Order: sequence, then structure tokens, then C-alpha cells
Amino acid sequence: MHTFGVSGKLIMNALVMYDKQTKTLWSQFLGQAVRGDLLGEFLEPIPLTMITWKRWVEEHPDTLVLDKGNGRYATDSYEGYYSNNRSTGVIGQSNSDDRLRNKDVILGVGFEKGAKAYPFEVLANDRVINDEILGEPSVIYFDDTADTAFAFKSTVDGQELTFDLAREDDRDILIDRESGSKWIAFTGTAFEGPLEGQNLERVHSTAWFWFAWTDFYPATDLFLG
Repeated sequence: MHTFGVSGKLIMNALVMYDKQTKTLWSQFLGQAVRGDLLGEFLEPIPLTMITWKRWVEEHPDTLVLDKGNGRYATDSYEGYYSNNRSTGVIGQSNSDDRLRNKDVILGVGFEKGAKAYPFEVLANDRVINDEILGEPSVIYFDDTADTAFAFKSTVDGQELTFDLAREDDRDILIDRESGSKWIAFTGTAFEGPLEGQNLERVHSTAWFWFAWTDFYPATDLFLG
């Protein structure tokens, strides 16, 4: 097991960590060791979701939160940076790609093996997209109550599923066309129908500003619908 700290270094505006055991430097963006004894090694990604606090506690009302006091959660000191499309990190962008605006938020998948970006603006309109990620059938769901997106593999027990969005009990659900099973869109868990109890596997994905994503993956595919 390794424990990590912040090195104070940047690679194309992205944080660089170090592990306290070997002093190896790791790219936060790539999850890869970039200098030191473990050069070239990768950290195993764990699926996570960037989501509003309001939406999170609706799903997980018993959540505990670290209270730092002093009203630190009352404001976001980066709010001006988010809205300034010209500001692109501390050292500026390394690759200019005008297919989207610099600060457009995208869901990035595929990474070094086949990078692909889904703009939140497109996802907000379509909400559910049946597609392929790295050659595997997948479904991308956009939660408009939390302005966040999820990517799941859409093959269950060897059967490829195709999903549509519906509403039930004032929440989003997914219904697969093949079995008619109903799935909790937020978690990818089937709660009714022949596939009840099955879970869709999360696809490693992250939300990034467009300029940051294309700095690391200039050859990225872009989904525009």
C-alpha cells in the first residue's frame, strides 16, 4: 500500500502527487508514475461521481461530512475561474482545439487506449446515449438534477442491452428494450423485471474541462450526437 501527498509540481496544469514510500511522482490526470522507482506503473481507478451535495444526500441521507468550520463550504473560491473561458490553468493550454469552448465540461472515457469526449451540453439534451466505449457496448446517462454523467457497460450475462429513459416515482429510471427490466439510473441497478438484482458495470470516466482533456489527449474523438 502507498500513501500520497501533493508534490507542488504540475504537468499541463494537472496536479502531480508523490508516494511517501518510494518518492515516485504520479500524474493525477493519468494515474501513472512519471518519475521515480515506479516509473510507468498505473494506479487502479475507482469509479467516482462529481455531484451536487443536494443530490448526493437525496440518495444517501445518512452520509457523514467533514466540517472544517469557518463557513468554508459557503462559497467556491474558483467560481470566477470556471466562468472565465480565456483562463486555462496556471501555465495555459498546450493544445488548442476549437471544436468546443475551452471551459466546456466533457465526460472523458477511453483515456490512453481510445480517448472519447461527451460534452455535457450534448448529454443534457439527449440524457441517455447508447454507444460503444473501447469497442464495448455502453450507455451514458446524464442526471440533470445534479449536472453529472455516468457511463456503464451495457452487456449483462453476455446480452447486449439498449436503454431508454423514463420517469417513475419522481426519479429517472432506465428501461432496457431487450428484457423490459427497470434500472435505477443513478446506480445502474435493476430493481424490477427479469434482470432484477443485476448491476451494470461502471466505465472509468471523469468530468474535465475541454482544454484540459485535449491537452492530454489531442487525438480524442468527440461525440456530438
